[in-house]
Amino acid sequence: MTATLRRMKPADIEAVCSLLHENMNPNFTAKRWKALFAPNWCGSDHDMGIVAEADGRIVGVHGHVCSYRVIDGHRERFRNFSSWYILKEYRKHGLGSAMVEMAIDDPEITCTVFSLSPKRIDFFKTLGMSVLEEERLLWRRTGKKYDNLELVSDPVKIRQWCDQGDIRVFDDHHDLPVIPVLVMTRCTQCLLFLSRAVKHGGTVYYDVLYRSNPALFTARVQDIAEALLPDEDCVLAADRRFTDHDAGGEVEVIKSPRFFKSARVEPRDIDLAYSEISLLGLKLD
Repeated sequence: MTATLRRMKPADIEAVCSLLHENMNPNFTAKRWKALFAPNWCGSDHDMGIVAEADGRIVGVHGHVCSYRVIDGHRERFRNFSSWYILKEYRKHGLGSAMVEMAIDDPEITCTVFSLSPKRIDFFKTLGMSVLEEERLLWRRTGKKYDNLELVSDPVKIRQWCDQGDIRVFDDHHDLPVIPVLVMTRCTQCLLFLSRAVKHGGTVYYDVLYRSNPALFTARVQDIAEALLPDEDCVLAADRRFTDHDAGGEVEVIKSPRFFKSARVEPRDIDLAYSEISLLGLKLD
């Protein structure tokens, strides 16, 4: 069976979401899948992904979450991969490889994959993508005393006290299933986005998806854990690259590494915001 590839259009959303609900993950309703295609973070240049079409029917999809980010004063375009699925009868004909090759064909775009099946690791490497992260760091409450640190969770106060760059990120993630926290000291501040999930035998993970001030986060991460975590059976977790230098913490191997391809952006500047993780409320591996 043959199919042709083309860019996804708004008119395809209903069919794509039905395909994903009925075949990829029926536990996600079609409405939940639609969340992937709702944000217009790239304005009029909205990139939703690639579809495979046969006889007028969509038989596969390679979803994209597109955004523009300001990195070191430069406006950079990002493309986060999501919802990659092809009907079984159309597999093993090169469609999957062609979709990924089409998705990474623009050297000006930073491409990311945050929820890859372990079975696809070698496949993505052969297509020219690089490992972004293989380890995360964990911090627990230890009873350590701290001062000059306040955590603000009130959305009104967060927006009031953030700078313009963080306000934009905060507004873009308003009403998404993430936990915003503003870390404040007398001299500086750091906006965090966290996801909360139970993993590994009941431990509650507060995973860092975004941190606006790497230096402050690195310097005060143990104090943040002391102030944030409700009890000892919880951990603050962050990808290793989220810290500027050795910040302590337990090392945990990520079961399925994160991948990226970029000629413009360094790994330390790639976070997990503006992605399928926050849009779908996914548990971070």
